[in-house]
Amino acid sequence: MSKSSESKRAILLITTVVASLSCFSAYAFDSTASNELIVRLRHPLNANAQSGLREAGLAITHNSQIVNDEEGLVRVTFKDAEEAATAQAQLKASAGVVSVAPNFLYKPAIHVTTKIVEEAQALPLLAPLASMMLSQGISDLPAVSLPVTQTAGADPLASKDWALDSIRLNQARVNTTGSKITVAITDTGVDYNHEDLVNAMWRKPGKPTEVGYDFAHRNALPYDVKKFDVQGCIKDAACSTGMDTSQFLTNPGHGTHCAGHIGAVANNSRGIRGVGAGASIMAMKFFYDFGEAKAGQGDDAAAISAIDYAIKNKAKVISASWGGREPRESAEESELLDALKRAQKAGVIVVIAAGNDGIDQDGVDNPSYPAAYDLDNLILVAAIDQNDQLADFSNYGAQSVHIGAPGVKILSTTVGSTYEDVIARFKTPQGKTGEMDWDGTSMATPIVAGAVALVWSQYPKENYRQIRDRILSSARKVPSLSGKVTTGGVLDVAAALQ
Repeated sequence: MSKSSESKRAILLITTVVASLSCFSAYAFDSTASNELIVRLRHPLNANAQSGLREAGLAITHNSQIVNDEEGLVRVTFKDAEEAATAQAQLKASAGVVSVAPNFLYKPAIHVTTKIVEEAQALPLLAPLASMMLSQGISDLPAVSLPVTQTAGADPLASKDWALDSIRLNQARVNTTGSKITVAITDTGVDYNHEDLVNAMWRKPGKPTEVGYDFAHRNALPYDVKKFDVQGCIKDAACSTGMDTSQFLTNPGHGTHCAGHIGAVANNSRGIRGVGAGASIMAMKFFYDFGEAKAGQGDDAAAISAIDYAIKNKAKVISASWGGREPRESAEESELLDALKRAQKAGVIVVIAAGNDGIDQDGVDNPSYPAAYDLDNLILVAAIDQNDQLADFSNYGAQSVHIGAPGVKILSTTVGSTYEDVIARFKTPQGKTGEMDWDGTSMATPIVAGAVALVWSQYPKENYRQIRDRILSSARKVPSLSGKVTTGGVLDVAAALQ
């Protein structure tokens, strides 16, 4: 039997399973899209096989979606969890199917710290957030602007950015004519027209208005759509304490904030400077927006597509400020692991947030993934505060988490050509001023990703192992990280460049 025939038979089985299932006992996957599976077919999905999908009645836009045609990966959506559970067993028995995995879900690794501040603390250099409800619709996404002419000059907010001093970027000796490194930001999207990012965006060769891709919605406008309800959050105990912000803080502009410390343009008389200033930012959106079934979450299918796009388009670094806790055994089934292995084979360094559960990753049965994967192209990042203390929310692990970086009250770019270290400010019923800070291993991760890009730009002939070793072997030792991360220290850019 030909390879094409075997693939079509496997696809037909998927169609038959979808059509014939009735009622079975409930079965749901922890932290997964319980009615979705990722199926790996035995042979690649070429153009003919895609036609075969449609001919078999498994509409790509309805019941299935190709995740990676070369790998034979298809996401299949079922009516409910019962259907998916039964289909999983049937599909695994098919000769045309290599494996079947749950479609795992992930959230941004942001930790919302809500606190009361003094009335006098006005932070005049930072744009105030005037509304309790900030919302931007997903219907009319802005077109991608081309690079613009900007005046040379000092970045006015760089002196307010404590993270740059912590990692000794200001003491680093940098050759400004170094190689240009592309960093893919897998996240909620990026405000690609932001004044401090527009000239840093990667542009697809021959398509200057394609700066990345939105794999959650399958379009070339990976814009960072923000939506959050501050008033609702401060009235909710779980949200105001940072335990569960999903209902109210769908997205405060997470990807744009991460992008600033990777590649905000240096010395352009605007805002801040990125740690990896000079790098190209490739915007890889894989999170879903407010009002959608998976609002505030991303899934394996979209994350895998984003990683593979980054590899195909020659990104050298991937920044991943997100994760989800899973039992170790089930996490090993995830197709995301194979995508990270493809990045490894391509020589791509992936920088990943350790997570914000305040746990020892080494000592629990359900650590945060993808941070818990053990590959030599990964750098796992914990968060520290301005006093070199491990942040109380940060995950750690003497064997699995590698390095610390600033992750408490971090100043960076925000949607709408603004800059903030505060997600939102508000008034309590008693008239006191409160604020929500930009905290999290989410914030620490792009700082390290930016450093990787900077170091690689200075040593372009070195491979990923050598660059990773430069970052980790030069970490600045601090007592709070001794026995908590493998290096026992904090990112030190000046030392990494020596």
